[in-house]
Amino acid sequence: MALLPSDPQQQKKLLLGALPLLLLFAYWQFYHGARKEEIAALEQRLEQLETKNAAARARAQQGGPELEQKLALYEAHITRLEQLVPKAEEVPKLLHDLTLRAQETGIELARLRPNEQTPGPYYTLHTYDVAIYGNYHEVGRYLASIGSLPRIVTPYDLTLQPRQEVDRSGQVRLQADFRIKTYVLPSDGTAEANGHASN
Repeated sequence: MALLPSDPQQQKKLLLGALPLLLLFAYWQFYHGARKEEIAALEQRLEQLETKNAAARARAQQGGPELEQKLALYEAHITRLEQLVPKAEEVPKLLHDLTLRAQETGIELARLRPNEQTPGPYYTLHTYDVAIYGNYHEVGRYLASIGSLPRIVTPYDLTLQPRQEVDRSGQVRLQADFRIKTYVLPSDGTAEANGHASN
């Protein structure tokens, strides 16, 4: 018994009938075969991510109370640091404190000149040029008293030059030129707005 009919007309009909089946089979193999490989790769990636997430959740549960304590400690530190940073309305009092410390330590405040302010995302940098006259120990006490103010004020770029005079105790007076900087919290809420914008 022959598999193919002997009649050419019937052979053509058989081939025409088999052609769509062959095309459908080829389409299925090429298109869906590639999709199967892609789906298998995605399923494998999903399994890897689920494994990593489960491990991360386990680590988070192990350190849960400890992490909460660390977070509370960091928040307390940030709150304390923000208390050390002056607000914009506190700057005049801070400058007044600098002049009072000069009087207390016995130095002469020759210059206290503000420079241009540099705004940042959370704080505004204020710098001032300062010149003082006094003997070596008075200059040192004044710089130490600036560092002990209740707000963060940092002296930098210090240069010392002897003057052609002596004080009452016979010590050479010096001229100390330096800058001070402080970071100021804006009082109008712009720091808070910038903080939300950066998130």
